[in-house]
Amino acid sequence: MHLNDLINDLIDFWNDRWENKALIIVGVVVLIILVYAFNPFQAKANITENNDSAVVAPTTSVPVTQPDTSTLNSSNSTNTSGNSTFMISADQAKQIALQGNIGYTAGDPLQGTIVVNQTTVVVWIVPLSKGSQIKNVYVDVNTGKIIDI
Repeated sequence: MHLNDLINDLIDFWNDRWENKALIIVGVVVLIILVYAFNPFQAKANITENNDSAVVAPTTSVPVTQPDTSTLNSSNSTNTSGNSTFMISADQAKQIALQGNIGYTAGDPLQGTIVVNQTTVVVWIVPLSKGSQIKNVYVDVNTGKIIDI
């Protein structure tokens, strides 16, 4: 078989039944447009964290003890260190996350933000594990409530 024979065979193949080839190309283009339009790979919530597997218990209110401020002497000074203080500490977030999840162990909480009803909320992201099950609980930094996503 010579090179000319191969080229002629390819030309004959392309010329024969070109309608079928055009129909296949149109079908592929339509399929790509449909996948793009319905976008089944789009995330449901905007979560800024490392792990995307999120199963969370419903929102519950948890009482938090407040320090007695009547005996504190204070002056109006600005915090120039750049450190942020939160009403709920990481350890408190761990305890709040564990209250509704019996049998789970809590990892180190990470600070992050989530978007709920088009509002950005600063949360502690507490990873909980029980055997091979891993889920994240989102605890609001300001209120101590568990955020349901």
